[in-house]
Amino acid sequence: MILTSSKFFMALAVCGATVLAAPSQALAEVKIGIVDLQKVLKTTVAGKAAQKKFDDLRKAKQGQLEAREKDLGKREKELIGGRQEIETALQATGGKPTDELKAKVIALQEKGRKFEQDVLEHEKKKREIVDELAKKESDLLKPIEDTIKAKVDAIAKERSLSIVLNRQVAIYVAEALDITTEVIKRCDTP
Repeated sequence: MILTSSKFFMALAVCGATVLAAPSQALAEVKIGIVDLQKVLKTTVAGKAAQKKFDDLRKAKQGQLEAREKDLGKREKELIGGRQEIETALQATGGKPTDELKAKVIALQEKGRKFEQDVLEHEKKKREIVDELAKKESDLLKPIEDTIKAKVDAIAKERSLSIVLNRQVAIYVAEALDITTEVIKRCDTP
């Protein structure tokens, strides 16, 4: 069968209309749900409890670091004062160091080396604490996230939702699509 140009364009138009209609029909069947995961984590009983545990641990670790930083700050001031004392004594002797002054310089240098080591150790400890806190946060949130996922899955199946998106990825959300309140209720219900 040979198509004339008018029949060819007519067949092409029919095919095009069919192709264009298919996506719109498929989209009409897609049901979307939105959940604000941050709100769920901050609002649920389990989320609040996990946040409190994490905050308590963070405050304790922060207290340890602050105490160490205070000690390091005090020692730094002592080193600066010691250096100024040596400079003043050196000027008083006309730039000629005495044996006592040399001993003070050696002692100050040793304190300076020890201080530098302690500063490096403190920085290492800070990195370890950051890593420890990140791991603890993950450990605390994992079971809650698993529960949230299970509740979202159940709601999605009940409502025949094709997809559930996190609220943070959406610019606008119609209230009817938001399942956050239902997720919170189910997470807090035993």
